Amino acid sequence: MQSIRCPVSDSNLFKPFLSVPDRYHPISGYKWHLVQSEVSGLVVLNPRPDSGEITAHYSDERYLPHLSPKKVKNPQEQLYLTGKNLLLGYKAGIILKHAKKDTKTISLLEIGCSTGDLLGYLHRKKGVPLKNLAGIEPDPVASNYAENHHQITIYRNSIREIDSTRLFDCIIFWHALEHIHDLHETLTLAREKLTPEGVMIIALPNRESHDAIHYREHWIAYDAPRHLYHFTPETLKNLLMRYRFSVTSVLPYLPDTLFNTFSSEKLTCAMQNRHFQVGDAAKGVLHAILGTAIGRANPLKASSMVCIVSKLP
Repeated sequence: MQSIRCPVSDSNLFKPFLSVPDRYHPISGYKWHLVQSEVSGLVVLNPRPDSGEITAHYSDERYLPHLSPKKVKNPQEQLYLTGKNLLLGYKAGIILKHAKKDTKTISLLEIGCSTGDLLGYLHRKKGVPLKNLAGIEPDPVASNYAENHHQITIYRNSIREIDSTRLFDCIIFWHALEHIHDLHETLTLAREKLTPEGVMIIALPNRESHDAIHYREHWIAYDAPRHLYHFTPETLKNLLMRYRFSVTSVLPYLPDTLFNTFSSEKLTCAMQNRHFQVGDAAKGVLHAILGTAIGRANPLKASSMVCIVSKLP
């Protein structure tokens, strides 16, 4: 385990925020501690597993982001995978719209690409050449699937592995930034690898959303100990300013709202040692409708947000 300083302010002054369960082991009784920087307001997991220890927390076969068709074991996992695949076009559309480059010439790097499905879609459906695509994924099973199934070039550890002369028009962190131990190295190197007119696309949960506030310690997107940081639009903006990046716009990613509310209701039931029933599902849907309306009206309060980021001179 390691203790950290705030990556935004470099301060070690924290105050307690919440104690949250591991959603895959909700009744173990163990709680992870989230603390809030007294200087920046950023909420972090502290102390946290170090980069070696954290691998054990991704090895659970129920971990959905690494799910591939070969690993599906029940209807719920199949439904998740179907929904994920249906949304690939929506994600790709957001990325290409804001990257503003021709699909035949654009170069893209996805950091934390998991099974490579988004990069594979950009190649198969949007015509981005394979040689222009790359991913970074440390999980061996997910990275092997991305390489073998999608023929994407995958780097297992860091941006440092990529040829020093190779630059990218778009660098994607789709629900990845909150997982990265060394933010300083990652953002420093991301700036070096981004073309002068390039963009970063950062999608991540929003701690100031309706569902985060409603579900508190049972909000599924706290996902301890895998999520190391819990951003708001303001704390993300301040972090990126340290590396000479500017957030040019924030979009609501509304499809995450249903998943987050529904899963948070299930986690609430598990923590109360009771079965998830129809009434609980209905409550999840109602909060999803409310959260969607709030996020549509104000993207800064959406369950998940997509930030479009450019380099400052």
